[in-house]
Amino acid sequence: MLKVLSISLLLFCSLSFQGQTPVVILENPLNSEKSTLNSQHKFIMEQSTTYINNKVVKIEWIEKFYSNVKDSLELIKNMSSNLEKAYSEERKASKQAIEKLTEVKNELTIVNSEKENITFLGSLTSKSLYKTITWIIIISLSTFLFFFLFKFKSSNRTTKETKEKLKEIEIELNETKNKSRIKEQELMRKLQDEINKNN
Repeated sequence: MLKVLSISLLLFCSLSFQGQTPVVILENPLNSEKSTLNSQHKFIMEQSTTYINNKVVKIEWIEKFYSNVKDSLELIKNMSSNLEKAYSEERKASKQAIEKLTEVKNELTIVNSEKENITFLGSLTSKSLYKTITWIIIISLSTFLFFFLFKFKSSNRTTKETKEKLKEIEIELNETKNKSRIKEQELMRKLQDEINKNN
């Protein structure tokens, strides 16, 4: 009987310790703010006891883990809200930057247009057309100037020649007058002589 009793005691002891795993006590990450949810879950799973394929977990661990998960979710929610605000502000800033860039491009186009164009006779004219018009005007005025200078010199020469001819004609006229006076005097003498003879 002692044999049976000792065998049954041995059997009972072996059955009671067979389903349990050795418990290793680790530092509790549930109370540490630096620990991750993964390490906390791992701690709970390793430190909990097993009973017929079920884990027996301390209520305070579950509550602490739930509190940590809730805090993490709140933190993620706040981070998400902050990220949404930052994204919204970035979009707004980006939109303003695009509007400002459009304004600057428009101003640059106007400045380039003003730089490339000149107001000429009340209308906007390109610089190349303005230069062409200016050169046409300069060449035309120069041509008219040379033409009038040529005409002036020509008429001046003609005037000088005419004056010289007039002088010559006046000299000739004077000579002719003198000759005619002399002839007239001679004729008058002859006539007087004839008159004198006849009397």
